[in-house]
Amino acid sequence: MRTAFLLGVLTLLASTGTAQTESPRSVPMTDAISHVIQRVEPKAPPLATLTNVGGVVKVHIVIASSGDVASATAVSGAPILFQAATDAVKQWRFRPFLNDNIPITVATDVEVNFPGGLSESESAVNQRYFGAEEECRSLIHASKLAEAETKCREAVEISNQLPKDAVLERSDALSLLANDLLSQRRFADSIPLYEKALGLDQGYRKADDADLATEYQNLGRAFALTGDLSRADKQYELAVSTFKSAIRDLPEMKENYSRRLQRALNEYAQIKDAEQQEDAAAGLRRQATEVGP
Repeated sequence: MRTAFLLGVLTLLASTGTAQTESPRSVPMTDAISHVIQRVEPKAPPLATLTNVGGVVKVHIVIASSGDVASATAVSGAPILFQAATDAVKQWRFRPFLNDNIPITVATDVEVNFPGGLSESESAVNQRYFGAEEECRSLIHASKLAEAETKCREAVEISNQLPKDAVLERSDALSLLANDLLSQRRFADSIPLYEKALGLDQGYRKADDADLATEYQNLGRAFALTGDLSRADKQYELAVSTFKSAIRDLPEMKENYSRRLQRALNEYAQIKDAEQQEDAAAGLRRQATEVGP
């Protein structure tokens, strides 16, 4: 039973990042960035500049078949920067995404960086970090895992040189490195990185943040793949409850969050299978069907 579970999770892991068949189709951030043909930088609000508030704002966007941004919703970062971030991203233009040479509508996340009153030297470190992080993502997406590990470790190292309040940058770099190690089947090595990233974000993100739910899920997957099903169970329980809270509290993101919740529920059901809790597994699969897009 446990072997079957591990193989099942590995299959799910291998499919991570695969484009969805729904409309709008989900695409990875790296693909979206490669399609950008016009990027407008954000203008920080005066209060943010005065108080040196900066950092990364993650924005969920829907890109129309024309390449225009149809909608933009800030999902994480400093709330004072949300409006400026979405105002900027709505002016971005993308080379249209094609399916059988036909333009299609897609959805993705993008990140907008606000320097936050950094000095010239701090800005230089900031740019080095984002360059390393973007290359790390691209290499993982291209399945160049050994090269990605080097670049991801560089991103982690540079992130530690960023200002103290650059929490999301540090946790993001750690999670990317952990994802790369997990993809290399170095499951035990990924766990302390996921734990450290989660520890950073638990003190920064709101309890109903869907990205926090994903971190619980990532850590749960790593525990499961090392055979520690009891700790995996706990993390998946947290992931599911957090996704449900995110859907309740941010209904405009329901479609995106529901897809992510459905995946977490199906993986959690496999843990219950491995624990020989057949009724619980069946209940989780029913929930996955009910929330499915």
